[in-house]
Amino acid sequence: MKPDQAFSDLIGRIYDCALDASLWPAVLGEITEALGGDMGDLTVIHPLEPRLTNAAVYNWPNDLVESVKASSRINPTLSIGLTAPLCEPLCTTRDYPDLHQSRYWRSCLAGRGLYDYVLAPLTRTVTSFSSWGVVGSEAKGPFTDQDLELARLLSPHIKRAVEISGVIGHQLVEAATLRAALDALATPALIVEPDGTILFCNQAADAELASQQLLREYGGRLMGMTPEAVKFMSTLVSFSVRKMHGGIDAFLTDAAGRTIHVTGAALEQAGDEIGSPILLLLREPEAALTTPLSSAAALYQLTTGEIQVLGQVLQGHTLADTADILGLARSTVKTHLEAIYRKTQTNRQAELVSRIMSLASPLQR
Repeated sequence: MKPDQAFSDLIGRIYDCALDASLWPAVLGEITEALGGDMGDLTVIHPLEPRLTNAAVYNWPNDLVESVKASSRINPTLSIGLTAPLCEPLCTTRDYPDLHQSRYWRSCLAGRGLYDYVLAPLTRTVTSFSSWGVVGSEAKGPFTDQDLELARLLSPHIKRAVEISGVIGHQLVEAATLRAALDALATPALIVEPDGTILFCNQAADAELASQQLLREYGGRLMGMTPEAVKFMSTLVSFSVRKMHGGIDAFLTDAAGRTIHVTGAALEQAGDEIGSPILLLLREPEAALTTPLSSAAALYQLTTGEIQVLGQVLQGHTLADTADILGLARSTVKTHLEAIYRKTQTNRQAELVSRIMSLASPLQR
């Protein structure tokens, strides 16, 4: 991919998906092509149930989609998504080198000419995560450092587009206009011109501006109340002049010490109703969310192999099943499990599961 215009155009297409989720399959196709892959997906995964739901796919055969869903219980990679850093690409040939020996690969993917898979977690709750990914072919071979760097650059933009479409997505089905959809949000949402002219404020945004802590309305325009906010407002003009598609992302602090995460995206696909201004969402920064598995990984300093084994134990798999699922020797799985018992000071699987699940974050129920 040409690093300048082609990359900028792809970022713009990703943000188009924020307002029209039906574009995701086509855009996943562009992302897949940029990485030299064969298939792309945007998926929500519940590793501990286990269950997965495809929000969008590109070039996945229907039978393979159904096979992967039906085989979620033996997919050894799912649990890693609860511990891996958000937006950091993972690669099966590097992070899961034994995947091709697993029962999951043998039953679902073997014989289809597929080889490698790069994916990145985007959002996470205590028991689930969403991710985007691209599957590569045997002809391509392993994804390269350059491929992974491109995935690393794309991930924050995909995450932002998913979050924006996530907060307005279901409302758009019920509301006739974008304004009505935004008005239903508890999150402050504004539509502004690059010069700050306010075209729309939802009720939450009206209350935020009335507080005059960070931003305010003056003469029909959005004005900053702190040096940080004033500087942020100046970026809107350059955002328009340079016709950048990368979006706007900033953390602004008011005089009382409160921090607000401001996310912006150009609404080029919004239509005649509101022209082509900028959507701004103001949110409290996301609290650091820990899952039972990620808490255990950090607290007990578990290795990648131990995390994979623990993920299977949490699903109720026996030692033999875990070995078959992960494509490892039973003795290797036993060694990992013994190390987990030692690190967690437990002796039985039931005791281990109870201890790990007690680490669930209290931040989200």
